[in-house]
Amino acid sequence: MLTDEINGLEAAREALARERLEELQALARTYRSWSVKELAHALGRQPGRLVPESGMPKIDLVVALAKALDWPVEAVVDHLVKPAGDARRAITQDTSADFARLYNESLAKRVERDFAEAVRLAVRAGAAADTPTRKAAALIVEAQAHEAAGGYTEAVRCLQNAARVEGVAIDWRLLCDANLSNMLFMQGRSAHALGIAASALEYLSTIPPTSVSQWSRAMAHWSRGHALRSSIPVGNCEPWKPLAESARADFVAARDIVAELSATQDAATRHYGTMAASIDAVILELDAICAPETSESVLRELLAIVREAGSLEPTLGERKAWAAVALANTAKRFLDDDMQRRGMLEIASATLRAHAIATSNWYFAHQHLELDSERRRKLAGNAVAPRALDAIEAKLVAGVLGQVPAARQHAGELMALYGQMEGSR
Repeated sequence: MLTDEINGLEAAREALARERLEELQALARTYRSWSVKELAHALGRQPGRLVPESGMPKIDLVVALAKALDWPVEAVVDHLVKPAGDARRAITQDTSADFARLYNESLAKRVERDFAEAVRLAVRAGAAADTPTRKAAALIVEAQAHEAAGGYTEAVRCLQNAARVEGVAIDWRLLCDANLSNMLFMQGRSAHALGIAASALEYLSTIPPTSVSQWSRAMAHWSRGHALRSSIPVGNCEPWKPLAESARADFVAARDIVAELSATQDAATRHYGTMAASIDAVILELDAICAPETSESVLRELLAIVREAGSLEPTLGERKAWAAVALANTAKRFLDDDMQRRGMLEIASATLRAHAIATSNWYFAHQHLELDSERRRKLAGNAVAPRALDAIEAKLVAGVLGQVPAARQHAGELMALYGQMEGSR
């Protein structure tokens, strides 16, 4: 019966978690040359109660174990919760002959926005993969499905695993690197993203072009362009014109590559369609930096994009969200009138919020929260109480803090600004 099967899976999960926790505790004892009593003292536990029945320790035990091992807390958690090594193969009876079908079905499900099914099919494709390149390709498409569903941490994990596969074809390995660069940028790790994208582009210039290497180039240019763009301050941007010109050149290169490849109407092309639709809006922000005399017309164009008629088409929604990011940055740089600037920022923030809620895009949610936090600080400075946090904003705050590591450095401020639940006193 289904209930018995679920109970059996839960028991197996708990047994695996207990085994993993025991492994880490044994490793800590060896590493520190501790007795069981010394380990228990360091972990704040009784010697006979080092491992809970469920196998899943409380946060204080995880932190203490990480300290004992000299590991990051994240590494301890990852070891405790990762699936068993043979879990992917155990769940299906697919063979290598099924790989292409499963891979293409995963792509199609992602385009249909059935992300859970896209991940499931990608995992099955990975289990059926009979070559290193196929294994990496399955992990890449799984990462893209996780990203679309808002699982940035899982997406990064998949791409890092793909990069560790030995013997992958160079164009697929570079596609992995380009996608990893993009995910790191989305998580606020711009310096890491810039380095990986630059390295990928340098290598791509030395190999013959293929459709995969061209997609790699497009994604690497997109990622490097964003890493450069996001590093330009909103204050005095005059000294940063050369950087803006470099970022603009990256976006133009990405746009040209995508346009060239868009003749093939396959699932991969449709996936990268959001990039193609959004590039021009992003370039507008850089146009204003390179030529400040155009800032007024740039603001009008960006505002027009943000105010475009609504649509359920994800590509158009992302185009509006990128335009909102550019609108906010351009307004901060070039609008002197406080009322006008505040109005532009309100429009940009509302657009980003709507798209983040609809798509679980935590990059745009982070941008919205930064704009909204600025607004809330000004309200508090004027002795106006900020509005209490509602359920939707709670989701945004939790999602951003969970999926965008760069936001955690301001976690205290976010929790202070958004700490009150709606209706609380």
